[in-house]
Amino acid sequence: MKQCPNCKTTYTDDSLQFCLNDGANLIFAAGGGAAETVQMPFGGGEPMRINVPPDSVPTVYVKSPVAQNQPAKKGFGLIVAGILGLLLFLTIAGFAAFMLLRRDGGKNIIAAASPSPTVSQTATPTDETAKLKEEMANLKKQLENQKNQKSNSPVETVSPPNRKNTTARINSPSDGFLALRSEPSSESGYRIMMMSHGATIQVLGCPKPSNVGKMPGRWCQVVYEGQTGWAFDAFMIF
Repeated sequence: MKQCPNCKTTYTDDSLQFCLNDGANLIFAAGGGAAETVQMPFGGGEPMRINVPPDSVPTVYVKSPVAQNQPAKKGFGLIVAGILGLLLFLTIAGFAAFMLLRRDGGKNIIAAASPSPTVSQTATPTDETAKLKEEMANLKKQLENQKNQKSNSPVETVSPPNRKNTTARINSPSDGFLALRSEPSSESGYRIMMMSHGATIQVLGCPKPSNVGKMPGRWCQVVYEGQTGWAFDAFMIF
C-alpha cells in the first residue's frame, strides 16, 4: 500500500508512482510491508533518481509532473479570466445603451451618429415652380386690372365711315374663328374670346386703318355675345 506524503491519500495499487491529486511521489505506507521510497535531491542537472529495493521495480528516471502542469493551469486560468472580463464589459455596455435609449428614445444617439445635412444653395424645382406661379399670378392680376379699366371707362361708339350696315358676318373659313381682342392690335392687349366663322356681330365703328401682316384693313369695334372688343374687318362681310 502506498500513500501521498502531502494529501495523505492511500493507494492499494503498488504500481502507481505519483499521487493522482497533486502529482507528488508516493511512498509506502507504514506497516505496508515494503521499504519506503526515498526521494533523492536534484544535483548537477541530473534527473531525479528513485531508489527502491532490488526485488521490486527497477530504477526509473522521471521529471516532476508538478512543474509541467503549472504553466498549463496558469495559461488556462488567464484565458478563462479574459473571457469572463469580456462578457462583463459587454453586459455593462449593453445595459448602459438600453438605459440611454429608454430615457430619450434614441434621439440623441441618432443625432450624434448622423451629421445634419447641409442645405444646398442651388435652386430646387420647388423654388422654380413657386417663382413661375408668382409670375403667372402677377400677369393675371395685370390683365384683370386692364379689363376693369376698360369696363369702367365709357365705350366710344364710332359710326363706321362709309358703312351703311351696322352688322357683319365673320368670314374666316381657314381658322374657323376670328379673335375678339382687347386692343385694336394683334401685338398688344389680349384675346377676349374667339368668334365663330359665320357668326353675326354688331359693328360699332372702324376708325383705325391698319395692316395685319401684308393684309390691309381696319380695326373695328364690335359686339359679340355681349362682349365688346376689336376685330379686323378683312375677315368680315358687311
